Amino acid sequence: MRGILRSVAAVAMMPVLLSACGGGGDGNSASAGTATMNIAESVNTGTATVGDRVTWTITALNSGSGPTTSATTLLANLPGNVSGISVIPTGATCGDPVSTLTCTVPAGLQPGSGASVIVSATVNAAGSLVSSVKGLGAGATGCASTADCSTTTTASALPVPPNVSVTASVSTTSTAVGGAVKWTINVANTGGVTTAPITLTDTLPASGIGTVTVTPTGVTCNPVSGNTLTCTIPAGLAATNGTASVAISTSATAAGSLVNTVVPGTGAACTSSANCTTTTAVASVAAPNVQVSNSVNEATGFNGDAITWTISAPNSGSGPTTAPITLTDTLPASGIGSVSVTPTGATCLPVSGNTLTCTIPAGLAAGAAASVVVSTTATGAGSLVNTVAPSTGATCTSSPGCTATTTVSAARAQVAGSCGVMIDIATLNSSFGGTSGSMVTLGSLGTTSSAGPNTSTYLAGLSTTGDAAAFESWPGTTPGPSSGTMVTATSGQFICASQNGSATTGSSSSVKYTSDLTSGTAPAVSLAGNIQIAKQVGNPGIVEFNLPSLHDFSFEFFRAGSNGYSLDYTTDGSTWHNIVNTPGTRSACASNTCDETNLLTTAPTGGTTGTTGVYTATTPITVPLVLRLSNINTSGTMVIQKLMIKP
Repeated sequence: MRGILRSVAAVAMMPVLLSACGGGGDGNSASAGTATMNIAESVNTGTATVGDRVTWTITALNSGSGPTTSATTLLANLPGNVSGISVIPTGATCGDPVSTLTCTVPAGLQPGSGASVIVSATVNAAGSLVSSVKGLGAGATGCASTADCSTTTTASALPVPPNVSVTASVSTTSTAVGGAVKWTINVANTGGVTTAPITLTDTLPASGIGTVTVTPTGVTCNPVSGNTLTCTIPAGLAATNGTASVAISTSATAAGSLVNTVVPGTGAACTSSANCTTTTAVASVAAPNVQVSNSVNEATGFNGDAITWTISAPNSGSGPTTAPITLTDTLPASGIGSVSVTPTGATCLPVSGNTLTCTIPAGLAAGAAASVVVSTTATGAGSLVNTVAPSTGATCTSSPGCTATTTVSAARAQVAGSCGVMIDIATLNSSFGGTSGSMVTLGSLGTTSSAGPNTSTYLAGLSTTGDAAAFESWPGTTPGPSSGTMVTATSGQFICASQNGSATTGSSSSVKYTSDLTSGTAPAVSLAGNIQIAKQVGNPGIVEFNLPSLHDFSFEFFRAGSNGYSLDYTTDGSTWHNIVNTPGTRSACASNTCDETNLLTTAPTGGTTGTTGVYTATTPITVPLVLRLSNINTSGTMVIQKLMIKP
């Protein structure tokens, strides 16, 4: 602008200067002189930036001694990288500016007078702004020098502002406990060089992660504080895709959701809010959980009892086992017979000494179970201790959970007056050579009655079919008449009955056999061997049976005679508990078969009407007991031809 003012002032002062030098001050003297037009161009700045306004001033000065006699044309070349051109002529007229500007100074310009044209425009592209002017017409002498009629302005591009974007990513969106997790914060500058530091504030998960390792590139980071990581990108991040990054590595330590969020400070922005937050779902590790337990079929028993240990190894975890599991079972060193092993989901080596080694292969599925059943027989009194030790990959349910103990007594105690002792089929066969379906004579078990020891034999029969437990009357010889019924028993069940060698044992005998009963039909069939229970003065006639235990059971017997009866049990030989008590005058059972069903769990169905006793056996009996059947008719004799206990 100062250049413009100087040029305009010079043109305005020219008449005064000419007058002082004696130049024409009136029209006559002026007409005698000659006009001289001096052309010049100046620019207000030699440098500019895109977007700046640049001003050029073109002047035409009559420095001659007379006025101009014809018009003077000013022809200016304008730069091409400008826009918004404006023209302000003084003492001249101008046409529309395009790439050139044409202005006319009319004739008659007095000596010392001048005309000017001010041109301004906006720089719209970097480069050189070159402009020049020349004068055409009479008296136009041109420029004093080339420099006076040409200008150059260097135009620079606008500084590009930085454009810094931030994104966050994670190595995995799902993993399991123990899995590696890596977050990466990426910074990209697609604009100009940054001029100030930029802060990145990263909020890590508050829990569920392990040790954090930070690896910055082009960034400086402070130590993690709590769950906050603060990093700084220094000023000067390069233009046009300058980058920086922060890598954060850790591991998942708990199931849940790991959320990581980065917030950039002033000078940067997330490409979107979602792009600065990552989420990783962490699942629990599918892991097996094998817990071993050891149980035995009875905690107390007797010599000859079957002993069965069951080693169970269920997998209650969420995944299959990945390695074999060894079960080392230490059997009793003595007091047992031969051992049989039945593994399920496992393999077992032969017993070595008193050690059994079994292996559960890898791959036991979640919810599946392996087991080993070890069977033997107690061969002597004492304590049978069995302990299993699982290897790595399994644990005992508890410290005693892997040890099972059975206390074995020498023999079952027999209550005075009872028939005998219940013996399992395996022991019976082993001891006396019996076979399924055959009769066996047992002469060595012994029994007692109120009159002293009996010297009789025992009658017993075995079968793999039929009622769970039964004994029946038989003639004195085996196998008996074709009309006789075999004694039946299933595995593990056996009942025996005593037979007096003589009917003269005395009226005080609680159990009597007679040899003179007949079937009562023609032709008469001897029923020798039937049990006769006579009602004695002051005492009922009774027959008793030793049993190891009774759960839900039914009691059935076929009888002759018209008698009431009572069914009781004792566990100590002195205190009796009534189960069934019928009227003493009860005359008949259905088809002479008295059947009491579902005993110990529901009320008896066979003798409840008019009963005088109390039903007290409401729960299963799990200890050895004596079952007693009594004749309570005061005037008759009950003859039992068949009796069955059906658990």
